[in-house]
Amino acid sequence: MKAHRWLITLTVCLLLFAVLAGYKYTQIQAAIAFGESFPEPSESVQTIVVEEGPIQHFARTIGEVVAPEQMMLRNELAGRLTAVNMVSGQAVEKGQVLVQQAIADDRARLNAAQANARLAELKLTRMQRLLKTNTTSQDNVDQAQAEYDMAAATVAELKAVIAKKTLVAPFDARVGLHDLEPGEYLDANTELVELVGLSDYLWVDFNLPLAQGSAAIGDKVKIKLPKPATGEVDAVVIAKSPALSAQSRNLRYRAKVSAAADIPPNAVVDVLVPTGNRVGIEVPTPAVLRDQIGSYVFKLAAEEEGQGYRAQRQSIKLGRERNQKISVLEGLEPGMLIATDGAFKLHHGMLAYVRTRQQSAEDVPANSAHDGEANDE
Repeated sequence: MKAHRWLITLTVCLLLFAVLAGYKYTQIQAAIAFGESFPEPSESVQTIVVEEGPIQHFARTIGEVVAPEQMMLRNELAGRLTAVNMVSGQAVEKGQVLVQQAIADDRARLNAAQANARLAELKLTRMQRLLKTNTTSQDNVDQAQAEYDMAAATVAELKAVIAKKTLVAPFDARVGLHDLEPGEYLDANTELVELVGLSDYLWVDFNLPLAQGSAAIGDKVKIKLPKPATGEVDAVVIAKSPALSAQSRNLRYRAKVSAAADIPPNAVVDVLVPTGNRVGIEVPTPAVLRDQIGSYVFKLAAEEEGQGYRAQRQSIKLGRERNQKISVLEGLEPGMLIATDGAFKLHHGMLAYVRTRQQSAEDVPANSAHDGEANDE
């Protein structure tokens, strides 16, 4: 009787477990079916068809920005400063007195010399008048002439000394940094302050090996602005050296660039010299993604049902980047469909749809790629 009760209890438990298991299984199947009723995750992207085309290539070299008028102001003679008429960073005009050395003694000597010169001139005039009446000899006239010439030379010498001690701006310029103060004693040939001319253009001097190409007078080159500025500005080649450098065997060029680019003189910039067109592949910058493995794009393969595309990672080797386009050296073939804007949302095997009309690479304005120094393109 006791075993019978245990058997009934076990049977009831088994039946209850079976009912609960069946109910749970039904719930799970319903949840799976509900999840499968949702569409597959996908993203919308813009695309281009990869095409080959002519790409303007450049040789890259280093250039130095030079101001057309730039000099270090120095004093020619030793002496004490009596006036400093400039402030660091100030714009000054041509002929403006910048530094004045003590000239009181020189002025006193000049006044005495001028008095002697006037007296010598009067004596010369008198002797010349007497010679006409034959009341004096030619020797006396010659002596008076010599005395006047020596007096005039002394005046000119003292004026030159005063001019050398009065330092003026040789051109319209901006004053550099200085710490000059009145009362200082300056030795001869002391560096006082740097002056940079105010001009609407600058020069960029650069060297170019013959193996990388050449430039003719009037050719346009591109100057990459130094950081923190970005972008490029055009410059025109205005001169070139008639001979190769004896040290580097490079040819030196000078290009003219607008001062509106706001590049400081003596800055080092990249100069891009056009070397001709080559056939290659370029893609928009948003199409290129990078990770620890390397650079890649997402190639889009059409689904068999004709609904959307399947994203496939395609590794590539990049060339140079310019104006929102990058040249691709390896990994892409003409006719491939790749994602551009929105590509960062994709992953390998993901379903993708074209957000707008499919556009080819010809729809994007033509840009140029740059040759590296190693000419890896």
